[in-house]
Amino acid sequence: MNNKLSPEQLAARYDLLCRATQPIPQADDPYPVAADLDQLQTLINRDLLELARRGSPDHFAELYLDFGRELERFREFCAFPALAQKVVVGFGGAFSVGKSSLINALLGQRLLVAEVDYTTSLPSYLLHGEEDAIFALNLNSQRIRLSLDEFRSLTHDEMTLYGSAIGGLLRAAFITRADFPWPNLALVDTPGYSKPEQNSYSARTDENLARAQLNAAQAIVWLISAKAGGITEDDLNFLAALNRAIPLLVVVSRADAQPAADIRDIVDGIRRTLAERDLPVIDVIPVSSRNKTEYPLDPVLGHLRNWSQQNRQLRFAHNFKALFTQYARSIETELRAANWRLNRFNRILTLIDDTDIRADTGELKAETDNRIRQLKTQAAALHDLRSRFFSDLKGVGDKVGIALPEPDDIELLDAGRSNLLDLLIETRQQRGGQAPDVPLPLQALIQPDACGNQLSLLRLQNTDTARYILTDLQTHAAAVAKLRQLLRQPNQRLLDALAGLIIMKLGETA
Repeated sequence: MNNKLSPEQLAARYDLLCRATQPIPQADDPYPVAADLDQLQTLINRDLLELARRGSPDHFAELYLDFGRELERFREFCAFPALAQKVVVGFGGAFSVGKSSLINALLGQRLLVAEVDYTTSLPSYLLHGEEDAIFALNLNSQRIRLSLDEFRSLTHDEMTLYGSAIGGLLRAAFITRADFPWPNLALVDTPGYSKPEQNSYSARTDENLARAQLNAAQAIVWLISAKAGGITEDDLNFLAALNRAIPLLVVVSRADAQPAADIRDIVDGIRRTLAERDLPVIDVIPVSSRNKTEYPLDPVLGHLRNWSQQNRQLRFAHNFKALFTQYARSIETELRAANWRLNRFNRILTLIDDTDIRADTGELKAETDNRIRQLKTQAAALHDLRSRFFSDLKGVGDKVGIALPEPDDIELLDAGRSNLLDLLIETRQQRGGQAPDVPLPLQALIQPDACGNQLSLLRLQNTDTARYILTDLQTHAAAVAKLRQLLRQPNQRLLDALAGLIIMKLGETA
């Protein structure tokens, strides 16, 4: 701790600590919904766990964590509902790679702490507002106001300078500026996913937090320092874990640190590596805040302007419904299997006369009957829990001005999140076939430049669609005809490639 702090500075730090831990809303909080959000949390932490004790999917731990992450993000939006109307652009990358510096340069003003040793320790949203202000979501999910100096003090060096770790008590920060240039955008500066070797006391620098924030964005700007000489394996692994449907722009920061010829090689190498790893990217752009003539910010600004023209689609209700649906489908799958066993036991009982075998089969049938009753009870309890959850969710949304009705099942069909080739190969493997080497005719399915309308052509709604294609199409001509109906603005090269894959599958099952 810095022993040179004055009594006034210590008192100010204590006041900030009190605000960071206060359990009740401030008098001027316009959105006091913490109690309602706690009720949603209880439904997941208590009721869903209680249901899971009676039987749960194999991936329940992942489902439970996903519920927690989605609720955490929902708290942020409830603390600052203006985010619901914004297209969120997430800035990500390794520790101290220059994210804050780039955002400051794009905005033309120093809003984020960006010195070499001072790195943001919590997610920070920047967006347009009627006043210049900084708010934060505290330890108890209460919205508090911060001064600019207080916000700038929340760094990894806070413990050394102040003897406190208040940055670790805050969930997110929200910076509004009247002169923010993109009224429809919100930029989020995420903590570096890799922990620094020193001053790593803050758990907020872990990759789970960065991944959750970036997966919630509508676009991602990923920074790679030119000093690294290229993209690292850690970067590649992290990007591979993100939702590939989110547009990704790679920025090579501090381009002035390397000779121009080396920067060209670095950019080309990053493009090549991302293509080899099947990681789609919009562009790879070198930038420098010191040499803006040779490495201007204009290309990055152009992408921000384009994203600002998009419509924001709030997906909280959709995402929560998808998680409940995953749980429900696991119960349905087990129920179908139990009914199948019951039918087989009934057939055996009608075909055999041996008393001992009939008795044993009868016991197995009784166990299966009991399991079917348990599964039906679980399904009903899950349906009731889901109904209560969405009722409470809608109530919170109404209070903060965000429409959150429970989506219909048909709305869960998402044309932008599934790669068609992956779905077809996955279905093939589920049916016992081996994953094929991808022949040249199928490259059109995974090459982003294969056609100009790849977003509509390379994506299908769900595995049911892929399953339908694989089972019902019998000939090359029928395949093309059906695919022309399923895919908008068909591309003949792509359709031929799809048909080839279908014929391979049909040949295996013939």
